[in-house]
Amino acid sequence: MNKILFICFSILIVSCANMGKGSGKATLGKASETFNYSDKNGQFVVQITSGPDKSGKGYFTKKVMELPNRQKDKVLEQSVVISTIGAVKKNTILRPKLSQYNVWFDGKKYTSELKINAAKKAIDVKMTSPEKQWNGTRQVKFPSSTIVPCFFSQVIDCAKVAGFINKASDKKSGTMNLLIIWEGYPYLNETFSDFPSELFSEGVLEYDGKTTESERRFNLRVAGQSIFYVLNDKSEMSKMFWVSQGISMVGKSAKVSQTQDEGGDF
Repeated sequence: MNKILFICFSILIVSCANMGKGSGKATLGKASETFNYSDKNGQFVVQITSGPDKSGKGYFTKKVMELPNRQKDKVLEQSVVISTIGAVKKNTILRPKLSQYNVWFDGKKYTSELKINAAKKAIDVKMTSPEKQWNGTRQVKFPSSTIVPCFFSQVIDCAKVAGFINKASDKKSGTMNLLIIWEGYPYLNETFSDFPSELFSEGVLEYDGKTTESERRFNLRVAGQSIFYVLNDKSEMSKMFWVSQGISMVGKSAKVSQTQDEGGDF
């Protein structure tokens, strides 16, 4: 465990063809899903697309949130995160590399770019916004932690490629520690309620049983809150519930139970 921090800065990279090797490992292919998204502000549509990049050495996740039934100025939030596919000894991992994030508050655009600086063991943050405090650049050091880092948008992918999803599903139990990198930084307080505006948060992903539709459920405990992910038979996210933030995301192709429709257990 003392050498896991090496994950962030190792130059050992493997190709997509090698991602599935090893006990419990799962490949990361192309995926695309449209979600019905709701929170305290209303109802929205979220499109998430992911897959290997053109080089075959990286994996991207793109997320776009839009207002439904609008042709103009409909995008409210969009992000792209890119991780490289790497290995340390026999462990396959997604090593965060770069993120670009845009959000619109009151019609004004706020952007941030996060870039891993391996030489400095830090993340370089570049911000552009209408507000002075959120402009320019800053550098944030990685915490002195041995936990595997992962972009928030790729939590399930990080767990999947590491073999945790399959192993925990087989055993019907298990936990995985993750160092969450919030690609929405530094605008987290503007996006979430009662949430720490920090770039990193230590989290624990835990197998949480099955839903009434026999889909697997995982609970990410992070920043004092719980985020529930529901996975389909391809180990792809079909639903997400962040109860304390009033957020729910349900894929348009997902199974929806009667109890869920009525606000009961999912």
